[in-house]
Amino acid sequence: MRSKSVLAALLTIASAYPPGVPAWGGLGHRTMGAIADRLLGPTARAGVAELLSGDVDKLGAPSGRRTLESVSDWADEISGTPASRPRWHYDDAPVCGSAPKTRYCPEGQCSTGQLERLLTVVGDTHATKRERNEALKWVVHLVGDVHQPLHAADNADRGGNLVTVALAGVRTRGRESLHRAWDNELVGQALKTGRHRRVPADIGALAVEAGRLTGRAGPGTPDGWALESNELARTVAYHYPAFVCGTVPSQIVVLDRDYQARAAAIVRERLLLAGARLAGVLNERLGRRVRGTP
Repeated sequence: MRSKSVLAALLTIASAYPPGVPAWGGLGHRTMGAIADRLLGPTARAGVAELLSGDVDKLGAPSGRRTLESVSDWADEISGTPASRPRWHYDDAPVCGSAPKTRYCPEGQCSTGQLERLLTVVGDTHATKRERNEALKWVVHLVGDVHQPLHAADNADRGGNLVTVALAGVRTRGRESLHRAWDNELVGQALKTGRHRRVPADIGALAVEAGRLTGRAGPGTPDGWALESNELARTVAYHYPAFVCGTVPSQIVVLDRDYQARAAAIVRERLLLAGARLAGVLNERLGRRVRGTP
């Protein structure tokens, strides 16, 4: 078990997943992107606008998308097309014990293995605009993915996708998994949006809070973000009744209200950190780092 220092700091501040399954769901990704939009410095904001001008959708048609929020789930939109890269969405580090990164990120095919390369492309003025545009859209999405605890951990259950759960007091549509609960229901609880899929109306205040949160937790690096997420998976996401290392529960796991409250607090924190950290790396790669104001 890794040191609890990262988790302790995060909780103080807050007082092989199958290919094609999105992290956070659309609401989580869009909220993270909207926070980043508000924390971009002027130079980076202009750079983002330039790279997104003329953006196209998965069919090559003009998309009209001009913000980080609007392109945040593009990497899920292209699932099933030749441009899709399913393995880039996660780091399946074990939740019990440890393993060399080459085992769960072969040839750099994972979130952390791609982020630095993609960030280099975003800032490379010698690359084509199309290359930089797609690299930017991948970065926006993968920064979100790597902050989702179940995208950085596995217990022989495909990142919680094989764990069937029920949330006490919550009605879900059909069969629910631990992974999907963290992507969707817990996001709605964390942002207090219920079943609405719109970015929260108080997004400006969330951006201010995200900037302060990152100031205390630190900007970190992709590997560090994944380590944080893995630790949170070990101590929060997988902290359900009768958990056993390397074993998928045979019965439905009931996530009680205490679990949901603790998990929702972590979800909110991770979304805010992801948004602020995304703005930070783009401010660094696309222009002089400037303290943005929502």
